[in-house]
Order: sequence, then C-alpha cells, then structure tokens
Amino acid sequence: MAQHDYDIGNQNGANFRSDLNNVLDAIQTTNSGSSEPTTKVAYMLWADTTNNLLKVRNGANNAWISLGSINSTNLGLAGLASPTFTGTVTAPELDLTGNTSLKLPVGTTAQRPTGATGDIRFNSTLSKVETYTGSVWESVGGVPAGSVTCFAHSSVPSGWLECNGANVSRSTYATLFAAIGTTWGTGDGSSTFGLPDCRGEWVRGWDNSRGVDSGRSIATTQSDQNKAHTHTTNSTSKTLTGYFPNGPHGSLNQHTSGIFTESSSSFNEDTDQGSSGRRTTIDATHTHGTDSNGGTEVRVRNIAMMYIIKY
Repeated sequence: MAQHDYDIGNQNGANFRSDLNNVLDAIQTTNSGSSEPTTKVAYMLWADTTNNLLKVRNGANNAWISLGSINSTNLGLAGLASPTFTGTVTAPELDLTGNTSLKLPVGTTAQRPTGATGDIRFNSTLSKVETYTGSVWESVGGVPAGSVTCFAHSSVPSGWLECNGANVSRSTYATLFAAIGTTWGTGDGSSTFGLPDCRGEWVRGWDNSRGVDSGRSIATTQSDQNKAHTHTTNSTSKTLTGYFPNGPHGSLNQHTSGIFTESSSSFNEDTDQGSSGRRTTIDATHTHGTDSNGGTEVRVRNIAMMYIIKY
C-alpha cells in the first residue's frame, strides 16, 4: 500500500530514486490506503482498504465515487452477459432490445408477496400476469374479476368459477372478493363469500333507476309471473229444451219439464172465464269453459350453457 503527492523535487541521486520508487508504488497499488490521498486530482483512483472499495475522484475534484468492491469479480458489478442480481435493483428506466423475453418472478396465488404499487409477477395459479394496484393484485389486461359470461362446455376453464352459489375462499380468490364482496352471500362471515347462482336462471339487466323494472337492487331475484290479461271465447248457438203445457185453461194435470219450472202457486188468469193456471219460470243458466295446457313455468325457446365468473 502506498500513496504519494506525485511531486518529485530536486534532490541527490539516492533520495531521488527513493522518491521515484514511492511514486511507482503508489501507482502500482492504486493509491491504496485506509485514508484518502493527501493530494487529490480529478479522475485519480483510490483503493480504499477500509471498505475494500475502488473509488474514483469526480470531475469537480470534490468527492469520491465508488466503482465497486476490490475483492469481488467484476468489482461486484453485473457482467454484460447473464448477470445475476441479489437484493433490490433500482433503476429509473429499463430499456430492452432484441427478440428475447423478460423473465418475471413466478408464484401461486398463495405465494403472493406483500406488494408495492406497480409490482408485477406471473401468477401460476391463474396463468396470468398480474400487477399490484396499491391495494390488491390484479390481472393485467383481459377480463376484469367479477365478469360473468356463458361458456359452451360443462368444464370450467382456468381462471373462472361456475356461478353455482358456492361459498369460496376470500384469500384464494382475493381479487374476485375485492370486486364483488358479499353481494351474493356472506359465506361463513369471515373466510368465505358467496358466488351468484345462475343455474337454470335467466339474467335480467339491472334497472338502475330507469323505471322499467323499478324497486330492485343488484343481485335480487324475481319469481315467474304472467302479465295481467283477458281471454275471449267463441260461442256457438245452444238449444235449450223443455216442455210447457199447452192445454186449455184449467188443465192443471199437465206439468212442465226441461228449462221450464212449474210454480206451486196459482193465479187466476181470466176471472171472467173462470180459468186458472200455474206460474212457470225459465232457467237458461249455462257455462263456457276454456281448456288448460302448458307446463310448469313460463319460458321462451332457449339453449343451455354454463354461466361462469372471472376471478
């Protein structure tokens, strides 16, 4: 280890040689020492043995800049090819070129770290790239969590759940829980929440103050119903038959039948003639019926698919 002021003065031969050797030692050891050189110039090197760092004097000659560790390969700096980093790498901008790819950290949903806003990773459970929004991990692009769609198969695709009313984990499906909360069911009240149950159901657009289907909130159901209406029937003529006595006045031995009814009370139809008769009434009451047909519900022509929800 040696340092020198790099000023060789006039002196005799032996002293000059000794001073020159000290200068060469300082050059050879990169001005190494536990303290900075007394004489400093811009861009000079100094091997700081206290911290084992190689330093260079800045252009203004007022500070040292650390270049790296003396005891490490490449001064502890990343190589040009296939470098390996540890700890937190901070860079204002990353400019990638070429036709290769950027390798992201990979982990399951359960392995999600405590994120910072803007963090990015690949979720192997969801098979999705996701980023941290500042409050939750959210898939990058694609369909937002909580979206419901029809699927033309009986097997649920990756990244989705069937809308079957099941209670699922709030932690495993944290992004979906953040989107819909307990709108469709509180689950056990602490660790699970409910999914919508769309099996065998038609979905109707929420009215949301339009006034077509008033008085409903999101996630409510309705039973089946027919709109109030009337029916008309086409009737054909109906023959009503019966017997009415047509005998002479006073022929009380003849009786009515069919739609005619003979009263038990009598009247004097012709006092002058001395004739009398029975009171007779007509009953023309009858009914018209309509036939019943149909099934157990009101429906339109349809095709069966499975409703699924994105998580």
